Amino acid sequence: MSLAVPSAQRLIFETLRGRFDAEGWWPAASTFEMMVGAILVQNTAWRNVETSIRALRERALLDPVALAAIPAEELAEVIRPSGFMTAKSRSAVALARWVVETDSLNGGVSSRTDAELREELLALPGIGPETADVIGLYAFDRPAFIWDTYARRMLTAVGYSVPGSYPAARRALTATVEAAGFSVSEYREFHGLIVEAGKHARSLGGWDVLAAELFPAR
Repeated sequence: MSLAVPSAQRLIFETLRGRFDAEGWWPAASTFEMMVGAILVQNTAWRNVETSIRALRERALLDPVALAAIPAEELAEVIRPSGFMTAKSRSAVALARWVVETDSLNGGVSSRTDAELREELLALPGIGPETADVIGLYAFDRPAFIWDTYARRMLTAVGYSVPGSYPAARRALTATVEAAGFSVSEYREFHGLIVEAGKHARSLGGWDVLAAELFPAR
């Protein structure tokens, strides 16, 4: 069977699940910490995010009310290890204020459709399509496939024609993923599995090498 058909998404998922472990993905001690981490991880390595998260925790800033009240300039120094700290501090403060104003972590956005919630997140400074989908999936249990670089490279390697950008890939291929009937928990696991597989692919020399190993008959 060709892997470039909708039913193959389930096969890809199960194959990755049999080889890699995504337990505990996304790493965070609270929903709000996860949301902040989604901003901090933009264009940097996770180890840098962990340093910033520790600094925020030490200052009791992993609480939306506390983070909403801190000046962005002061926050920028706290999250400096994550890079792009001026932009990220502005985004994190705006996100915290949105959480407080909407009471989103206590069901305040439960009446929003998936599309409405996504648009609301996208309206916040510094939150692009990938970050909005990550927050929607992990913080608000909204179904979403994360079309990040790892996912686009993986799907290209197994035979899909994948547009180069996140928004274009999402528009072109979301229907093929939705056809597989993934649950929210499976979307989360799929994302984690792809990231873990992507790390392994990099050590092997690229996704083409790993794809040939995982799907020899594709």
